[in-house]
Amino acid sequence: MIGLVACCKTKLAEPAKAQDLYCSPLFRKAKAYCLAHYPRWFILSAKYGVVDPGEIIAPYDCTLLAQGKVARAKWGQLVYRQFVALGLAGNIFAAHAGKVYIAPLVDKLRIETPLAGLGIGQQLAWYGR
Repeated sequence: MIGLVACCKTKLAEPAKAQDLYCSPLFRKAKAYCLAHYPRWFILSAKYGVVDPGEIIAPYDCTLLAQGKVARAKWGQLVYRQFVALGLAGNIFAAHAGKVYIAPLVDKLRIETPLAGLGIGQQLAWYGR
């Protein structure tokens, strides 16, 4: 199983490794969970699609929440193509992300959603267990 963590709005002000660029409490807890429970994990970026945690990227201001259905569908195709190129599309993915990041992928990849239906506070508590 491969972990997936959605990007977040809170970022450092300068380029950094993706795993360090995103710095919200929820992202940090999801990252720690993925590091402890999956042999591999990636970040779902609204701007870049699939991002390796060690890849250095610059801060940006982009979210799938602000995009329409067509743009989200294109993003889902991009993410799928990236996983195909990495030879990983046949794996099971555990998505630690909101519906807007999961919906464009569910018809393309095998996705499990361990935090489905939980609010942010509940997700933070789930990671704390």
